[in-house]
Amino acid sequence: MPWRGADPGEPFPYPSLGWNLLEWWAEFLPSPRDHAEPLIFTDEQARILVEWYALDPNTGRYLYRRGVSRRSKGWGKSPVEAVKAIAALAGEVVFDGWDASGEPVGRPRGLRGGDPNPWVQIAAVSEDQTKNTYSVLHELLTANDARAADELRIDVGLTRCFLRDRPGKLEPVTAEAGSREGQPITDAVLDETHLWTSRNGGIKLARTLRRNVAKMNGRTFETTNSFAPGEMSVAEATHKAIERGAPGIYCDAVEAPEVKQDDSDAALHAALAVAYGDSWWVDLERLVADIRDPDQPWEDSQRFFFNWNVDDRKKAVQSKRWTALKRDPAPELPAGTRIGLGFDGSISQDCTALIGCAMVDDVPYVFEIEVWSRPEGAGRDWRIPRKEVQARVAETFEFYDVGLMFCDPPKWQTEIEGWAEEFGEERVVFFDTNQPQRMAPACGRMLTALEEEGAFSHDGAADLTEQVLAMHKRKVRIRDDDDDGRTKYVFVKGPDAEKIDAGIGAVLALEAFAAMPAVEQDQPFFGAWR
Repeated sequence: MPWRGADPGEPFPYPSLGWNLLEWWAEFLPSPRDHAEPLIFTDEQARILVEWYALDPNTGRYLYRRGVSRRSKGWGKSPVEAVKAIAALAGEVVFDGWDASGEPVGRPRGLRGGDPNPWVQIAAVSEDQTKNTYSVLHELLTANDARAADELRIDVGLTRCFLRDRPGKLEPVTAEAGSREGQPITDAVLDETHLWTSRNGGIKLARTLRRNVAKMNGRTFETTNSFAPGEMSVAEATHKAIERGAPGIYCDAVEAPEVKQDDSDAALHAALAVAYGDSWWVDLERLVADIRDPDQPWEDSQRFFFNWNVDDRKKAVQSKRWTALKRDPAPELPAGTRIGLGFDGSISQDCTALIGCAMVDDVPYVFEIEVWSRPEGAGRDWRIPRKEVQARVAETFEFYDVGLMFCDPPKWQTEIEGWAEEFGEERVVFFDTNQPQRMAPACGRMLTALEEEGAFSHDGAADLTEQVLAMHKRKVRIRDDDDDGRTKYVFVKGPDAEKIDAGIGAVLALEAFAAMPAVEQDQPFFGAWR
């Protein structure tokens, strides 16, 4: 028989396999907070699960092909995704018709001819992040002398799980997207997608996982904290897709109402209570205390506790400071002056910049050699004049004594390889500005030079000035064996998306100047002014 239909005033006007799964989880899995108790979700979590497993009443197909939960830190995203992953491996998640009462019934994957065998992946951009969900999953299956694993016939390992009596597996994976292409996975958890960017392979991994589950009629679900707008993360892209009304995407996101940093503790507590909903295990008074901690940036509290998508980009260089460091008049550098070079290339939309750095009066002096920009009113087919750029680089090497040239490689790899062959591989070096481990120290060096008296100067060129002042700094998380405890930043475009290529060229020029060997000494030239 067909679905029974919704009763008047019923809060869930659609059929859902979630109702049966709530009972299934309570039967087999323990509470993560007390293994002697069954797994019972809060009303808020139960509602989300019922909605996620909602079915079309006519076809029995899932209403949502992918979903996202953007919640405050500590709300409980990982336990929810852990139990969903267990259900995807061994639970009744495939629609199998209607019972005598008109309610939907399900069956596990792989039990019928034509059914794909369950293959569940918990994905993140690093191995440590996959442990967020997998460690909870492992704990639930092995608690109480592995009762759940035995009853569900699951072999549980530290790195993956297998079904004992039929094909089926669950595994954590990371951002090696190339090796994931084509895998017939049925479900995937995309964990912490506010951290998934093109720089760490997250964008490619998300697309690969979605393609893989699509061909198996499977589904993906993201978990995320609030994202930093403009960072172009997977979480931000999903948010924009939902705003555009893209069909088939389930969204669970609750933000705290607006409060200010200097509001009362009671106001902060009330706002947090909205964001955390039914999460009774979160001590909101403790969160207020942490928010008040002088070492806790307000921007971090906005994102992680209040669940606001906050742009954490701040101006990298203040106009007043930059103006004070201008040399007027700009010195004329004679032929043969030893310099470092920075090159940041584009094709058509952004600029291409060639920036130099030399020692003038015992201070590093950054100067604009040339910046190529799209002319106003140029057609869509306009491109950066590559031959002109190549000629200008050749002239620069001929006129100056270039000790080192750092080049950002995207779209200009062929030319950079040619320069390295012509002028020496030890002098022309690739410098990928999308790698925080390398770019953050370079940006830090420029910030330090700008802040210290007598450690930096520049020519005040119009394009260089405009694009340096357009740079914003963004905090990054990098592993550094020589970590000095200071916050690390990279320079990015601001919310207005103004061009910063000459500014990045200046960072590379200063870094090349610092790293190049002295003329007669086998040591960095940087030591002459530090």
